[in-house]
Amino acid sequence: MYYAAKGLELLGMTLIGIGFVIKFPSLMDPKLLSAGIICFAAGWTIEKYILK
Repeated sequence: MYYAAKGLELLGMTLIGIGFVIKFPSLMDPKLLSAGIICFAAGWTIEKYILK
């Protein structure tokens, strides 16, 4: 479960990074940003509250 949580966090950061690079001069896509935040938050929540 630890690796699944870390994988979700990594997926979230990757989505945000890719969205930033693809749309660099302008703002990134809000759907991609929200998907990245949701993935990261899910991984962080699993690690912080479920694995303790």
